[in-house]
Amino acid sequence: MVLVSGHARRALRIALVPAAFIAVAFLGGCGDESGSHSEAERRSVAKAAPHKTDWLELSSPLTPAQWLVSRDKDEPVPLSEPQVQRVTRQLAVAHTRYRESERMIANRSVQLSDMLKKIGHTEDPSQILDDLAGIGAEVGQTEGFGAISQYYFNLRAASVARAEALTTLKARYGSKS
Repeated sequence: MVLVSGHARRALRIALVPAAFIAVAFLGGCGDESGSHSEAERRSVAKAAPHKTDWLELSSPLTPAQWLVSRDKDEPVPLSEPQVQRVTRQLAVAHTRYRESERMIANRSVQLSDMLKKIGHTEDPSQILDDLAGIGAEVGQTEGFGAISQYYFNLRAASVARAEALTTLKARYGSKS
């Protein structure tokens, strides 16, 4: 049973209608194309600086972990770097639990970070990955990383604090034992 404060319940109810619209927009971006740039622009950026792309394409020369760690750097971070190795492990955990590709999970982490930024919450994509990878305790659970990301966004959009939102998700999707 999840215990959520009265304020959080009211805020969540208020957020449900706009959240439905946001969910449609979020789920509309589930494909492999980001849609914000033309195909030629995406190819040009991906070729010149593959770590600076908005969306990690299947054809990227970088691993999802390299891309996630390198996005704010001048050059792609090598695979041997401890941060890339840590993110590689987290992506593997998330892939096992959520049955989504590591590339898509990396993309979702960045997408969620961008969505949160638009509503005034700054959260690093790597931290989002760490937090949400630890939520799904049942291997191969039905809910995907994208669905749990959306639920997290809805809670944060409803003014639920980060820690309380994560506690709510852990209570709902975490280990039942």
